[in-house]
Amino acid sequence: MTRPVAPAVASKLWYLKRFPLFQGFSADELYEVQRLTQMRRCIRGEVLYLPGQRGELLYMLKAGVVKISRLLPDGRELTLALLKPGDIFGEVEVVGDAPTETQAVAYRDALLCVIRRVDFLRWMSRKADLALRVTKLIGWRRHVIENRIERLLFRSAPAKVAALLLDLAEQFGRQEADGVLLDLPITHQELANLTGSVRETVSDVLGTFRAHRWIRTEGRQLRLTDLDALRRTAAS
Repeated sequence: MTRPVAPAVASKLWYLKRFPLFQGFSADELYEVQRLTQMRRCIRGEVLYLPGQRGELLYMLKAGVVKISRLLPDGRELTLALLKPGDIFGEVEVVGDAPTETQAVAYRDALLCVIRRVDFLRWMSRKADLALRVTKLIGWRRHVIENRIERLLFRSAPAKVAALLLDLAEQFGRQEADGVLLDLPITHQELANLTGSVRETVSDVLGTFRAHRWIRTEGRQLRLTDLDALRRTAAS
């Protein structure tokens, strides 16, 4: 018998079907999962969680951008990731018992699908393949962050900024006739947070890149006009 589905339910089901964690779930299982989730809208700058809080929600990003960062002992902020639609976060805190060491903030207005920790853990206990996917995701996320921090430690400032711009181009770039436009308003301070640098250093590096015509500033956005030069600099 076909279950009647309201438009809002159909929207969540459409999203969950395309979400990697729930691959292999039957239609009835997905229907039950969507009953346990809530849609949440966040405005730019809204804090989702802070360091020291216990992870009570798993977040699935449907639209917008979310920033995950960590506060350093000297008070500076190190941005670990800018998440795009299709990403999940909060999984480490939901599965573990320790308070979170990071903070999550809406970098752009965002639409989130959230599920409570207790409900998600119940599903993990029922579905071994779900638990395996979460374990792999946690391992992959840790590997990515550790590699990124290691790259920050052993690269020059121009190499770090060039590598970051190329990473952002992969995530948020839009290829156009005159280069790749980063569809992400970003400040010099945020670029500094992403590279573990100070703002003045990043501004100097960007000035050099502009002088070489490798990038161009368009309002609060950047256009990458010479990817090959940026790749050579990132590898240096």
